[in-house]
Amino acid sequence: MKVQSGRPHHWVWVLGATVLCLLLFSPAMSQRGNAETIRLTLDEAIALGLRNSPSVKSKLIAVEASHADVRAAKSSYYPDFSANANWTHYFEQSRSPGFTIGTNGDTIDIPGSFVFASDPIRVGLDFTQPIYTFGRIKQGVGLAQEGLNLAQLDLSEEERSLIVDIKRAFYGYILSKELVSVQEETLSQREDALRVAQERYDAGLVPDFEVLSAESDVENFKPELISARNQVELALLAVKDLLNITDAQDYDLELIGELTPVYFDFDRESLIDRAIERNYDLKQYRSSINFAQYQASLKKAEQLPLIKAFSNYTLNSTFNTATGANVYTNWDDLLTVGVNVSIPLSALIPYSRESSEKLKSSLNLAELEANLISIENSIRIGIEGILLKVQEEEAKIKSSQKTVELSSRLYESASEQFASGYITRLELKEAEIRLNSARIGYLTAVFNYINALYDLMNTVSIYEFDADMRRSS
Repeated sequence: MKVQSGRPHHWVWVLGATVLCLLLFSPAMSQRGNAETIRLTLDEAIALGLRNSPSVKSKLIAVEASHADVRAAKSSYYPDFSANANWTHYFEQSRSPGFTIGTNGDTIDIPGSFVFASDPIRVGLDFTQPIYTFGRIKQGVGLAQEGLNLAQLDLSEEERSLIVDIKRAFYGYILSKELVSVQEETLSQREDALRVAQERYDAGLVPDFEVLSAESDVENFKPELISARNQVELALLAVKDLLNITDAQDYDLELIGELTPVYFDFDRESLIDRAIERNYDLKQYRSSINFAQYQASLKKAEQLPLIKAFSNYTLNSTFNTATGANVYTNWDDLLTVGVNVSIPLSALIPYSRESSEKLKSSLNLAELEANLISIENSIRIGIEGILLKVQEEEAKIKSSQKTVELSSRLYESASEQFASGYITRLELKEAEIRLNSARIGYLTAVFNYINALYDLMNTVSIYEFDADMRRSS
């Protein structure tokens, strides 16, 4: 079994880049009254939705931020340089007192001198390089990489779920339009019945009660047609919301498609295995386990020594010790190098913060791993339930197709018999109601079947099934 998974194919993005041109210049745009009508197919609607989605854009930014986090974590492998400069002003300079030294009757006067400059300048360059961190850097990079993987997973799922949501809303709109067509045809049938009743009344074959009753049926049905048309507008608003269309005042939007069932042959075990592998919630949960593993390893590493090399080069301004004047034309330099080994002794104490955090991270990891099996089992049960729903709705479609066929033949026969005066208007109305219910039942079954397929896609975390899974007939 093959399924389409991961991020949407390249065609979606290519199509998305051309949608704006489509909206402005497409021949699918026609004039209706003072407003233009833009007609979108399902693929065009999906491309436009992906292009406009603020959620997708937000997830893209999150992915870029996670890339930056990975680069920052990896930078710990490399040397760290820092430059510094310091100027200090002393309002009072310390000066050592003068003194005299006498030797064999001779004396030497040692004058006092200044201890430090009044305005010394210090310029330095520091260098540090980790030598061995016992896994600290490696685990930090792993945490950052896992964050990037999760951000990419969130982006892929946002795109995938948006595609499925657009498909649902798109076919909800198509269903509403189909229901309007059924109601319009039913109203037309009642108007035909009124016409026949009027003709029979004019011929003196029936009382005026038949005409009044038929006219009442027509008027009573008109609100249902109005309600059906309102449902089309509501369904269109739902699609516009997903496509993030807010400036539709200058044009009308119409979606082009058919509510036609496409049947698939599913291999139950393969589908369950695929869901266990790709289900978004499961992948998120596994990512949480990976996070916990990295955190547990990092806490262990923090209890181990840290070895770093360091170096410093410093330039200090000089001064005249006799006068205390600053001399900025001559500098003293000093180079130091060394190795630093730090051992977190407090981490070895059982009741220390480090020990507590290590224990907590280990317990969190154990809890996550214990819950993983129950989540996988719930996925299996969910797949089983949805497959049963798909089979149920497919059976309803086939049954309702037969019902529509029989009801259509029954209505045609009843309409002919009513026109010939063999049956009453009530018997004709009953046949018409049966046909109306059968057509609505068929459309509803198709829509429910399509929705069940989308539920299955969500559980497996895909946005369409592969073409070779389609049933030939």
